[in-house]
Amino acid sequence: MGIPTATEGRLMSFSLNEIASMGKRAARGAGYSWGLAEEAGKAARWLAAHDLPGPELLAELLIRNDGREYETLAPVIGDGKWKAGSDLLCPLITGSALCDRASEISSGRKVELSAVAMPMLLAPFAAGVAELTGTPVRLSWADAELTLTAEGIAIDGSTTALTRRAENVRCEAVDQACPVKAAKIAGRTVDAETWTRLAAFAHRTYAPATEASRLAGAGAGLSDSD
Repeated sequence: MGIPTATEGRLMSFSLNEIASMGKRAARGAGYSWGLAEEAGKAARWLAAHDLPGPELLAELLIRNDGREYETLAPVIGDGKWKAGSDLLCPLITGSALCDRASEISSGRKVELSAVAMPMLLAPFAAGVAELTGTPVRLSWADAELTLTAEGIAIDGSTTALTRRAENVRCEAVDQACPVKAAKIAGRTVDAETWTRLAAFAHRTYAPATEASRLAGAGAGLSDSD
């Protein structure tokens, strides 16, 4: 199924709940399991609430990973650096794995990641680790450094939020947090083209569950389980 486009530059206003709902349905339509799709919606909402391009980053990620298998994007977790099976790490899958190891990270374990697609999408998950453990968490790559707490995010560095790839990403607990930017907005404007792309993925969830639609990506692909 192709991804239609809308008039570039036209902005539309949406509430955070609408962003979360669309993100969830779009991720499910792109083939993620319902659990990961819900996390995708939450991540888009969290970034939007902090005036960061959550819907835009999610749309870019879904387009990039469309048709790819879960195993190629999920981290192979060992004693060393986390690496994807044969592609860039997916920040949704990887972020969920980071949350599963929240206590280890807060206890001082530094997690090293190989190349990650849309690394800013890791931020909501790192914030989740910080909230669960009460410990500030830092994400860093190249010339970017993000500090996350339960209250918000601080960004230091010249790398833009729309970076599509980052090498050697580190996730670690820190003793002290710099002043963070808390969520203060109840909604956000989103480019119409971005919303149309998300809606196109979401529309796949309405398709009949035939074998042909499964092979085309409706409810399959990235799902490791239902």
